[in-house]
Amino acid sequence: MNKLSANTQYHSLACKKGFTLLELMIVLVIVGVLATAGLTSYQSFVLRAQLSETAAQLGFFAREFNTWKQINGRYPNDSHIALPPDANGLAINPIDWSTPTLLGGNWNWEGPDRYSYAGISIDGATAEEEDIILLDTIMDNGDLNTGEFRKTGNGRYTFIISE
Repeated sequence: MNKLSANTQYHSLACKKGFTLLELMIVLVIVGVLATAGLTSYQSFVLRAQLSETAAQLGFFAREFNTWKQINGRYPNDSHIALPPDANGLAINPIDWSTPTLLGGNWNWEGPDRYSYAGISIDGATAEEEDIILLDTIMDNGDLNTGEFRKTGNGRYTFIISE
């Protein structure tokens, strides 16, 4: 092999060190697909956590109202968004009650003096109805027309604790 041929071969190898534009674009597409899949999984995880937390809060509130009823012989009167003023001794932190729900809207006590049931509703929920149905699946039967958690005649999503 002569000196000129060896020099040309070395030069052509030296020029092929980098990636082509096509290779870089393929890598970027793969990274984009993986990032999208990760973001979707993360959003699903956040939604499940919010729904579980909302279900836990509803369960806690229901236990507290039931305990109050056991002590006082009746449920407190209806109150819109605020905790019932006649519910002295109710062990629910007013800050927790007045903090907007994770599904949008506010907690609302629907007392049996005004409705045919006693329940805790979400007044003004902004979540998509399919998300509310997922909450119903956690709480109940996945059907917003029946069961303990349902959409009541006033349009609110309500956890019925007594009828």
